[in-house]
Amino acid sequence: MKFSKTFSFCAAAITCAAVFPGAANAAEDVVIGVIVPTTGALAPLGIDMKNGYELAVKDHPTVKGKPVRLVIEDDQGTAATGLMKAQKLVIKDRAPILVGGASSALVLGLAAQAERLNVPIVTTNAQAVQVTGAQCNRFVFRTNPNDAMVGNATRVLMQKRPELLQKKWFIVYHDVVWGQSNKAEFAKIPGVKIVGEAGRSMGTADWSSAISQIKSSGADAIYLALAVGDDMPAFIRQVRSFGLKQFMLPPLGMPDSMLAALGSDVPQLVTAGLFGSWTTESTNKEMARFVNAYTAKFLNVPGPQAIQAYAGMRLALAAMDASTSMSPKDLIASLEKTSVDTVVGKLAIRKQDHQGTVGTYFSETVAMKDSPYGAKVGWKVIEPLPWDMVKVDAAQTGCKEL
Repeated sequence: MKFSKTFSFCAAAITCAAVFPGAANAAEDVVIGVIVPTTGALAPLGIDMKNGYELAVKDHPTVKGKPVRLVIEDDQGTAATGLMKAQKLVIKDRAPILVGGASSALVLGLAAQAERLNVPIVTTNAQAVQVTGAQCNRFVFRTNPNDAMVGNATRVLMQKRPELLQKKWFIVYHDVVWGQSNKAEFAKIPGVKIVGEAGRSMGTADWSSAISQIKSSGADAIYLALAVGDDMPAFIRQVRSFGLKQFMLPPLGMPDSMLAALGSDVPQLVTAGLFGSWTTESTNKEMARFVNAYTAKFLNVPGPQAIQAYAGMRLALAAMDASTSMSPKDLIASLEKTSVDTVVGKLAIRKQDHQGTVGTYFSETVAMKDSPYGAKVGWKVIEPLPWDMVKVDAAQTGCKEL
């Protein structure tokens, strides 16, 4: 049977992915399949992630003496497109591992088909608790903090700034898997006062109805469980244009590219769930090296998603290098036991649920003196919140068995 016929058949039925069960690429390179949104509402995240992956491969260009080749596919921010692209990467490009996943819906969709795809899947951005919780899967690994960890970080923030716990909160969220997960974790914070909520679809351009709800609720603070793409700056601009002055807390912060897009409209923002900040370069030599390389290549500063992408890809590359073979079984075993020093500190995978042992950063937006690398606003880290401070115990994750 010719390969073209096999691929045509497999494109219609994912079950035949087993025809190529994670075998190494026959060519003299090692393929890593990357799935990120480079178009659509989540493109700012996907582009940052893609940039981080590319720099990680530049710093670790070979696996077992063979050059690494990234094959990057645009999932357009939809789970259906992402699954189609995953099939193509596994079957046609014969990638033994998939990396990416800007959205939780995409990663959960891939997890549902993981046995058929038959390759490890490493996400560096999906936050919904289910990914390594109730819907955990032996093929799926997460290297970034999840929503429960962000909830723990926000709890710490409110302990450090008790005036925030006294506020009346209105939750604005994207009515998708991640938004539902994140707002649920926020609601678990002891003593938090929630006076209303408004869920909207991705790609919402007009937030006036939600802003009217905020006004009538009496809220003096807004929790922004919005996917950090184009919608968040649009919401912030409209809130300010309507004259609202409520304190706003984005649980994950937002990419530095979004801060730049807001320009002078950036309000004072505080978060405890930031994935990483380039401003730590002053105390972190590895971050300083990464920032220099990133700004030289992409002409802007790396956002949190780029930082996590770089760290997660470095773990994936180290695990591939250490693996006995490129078979799914050996790669999974290697990912479970690999540890690597990264720009966000030591990163490893907890075997029980495949959650990355990574922390978050308590940070606030500040004007940058002398605009380093062209950045006029950035996330100043007030305090790192390490893994031991924000983690969820394995027994409490909801993951029953891998």
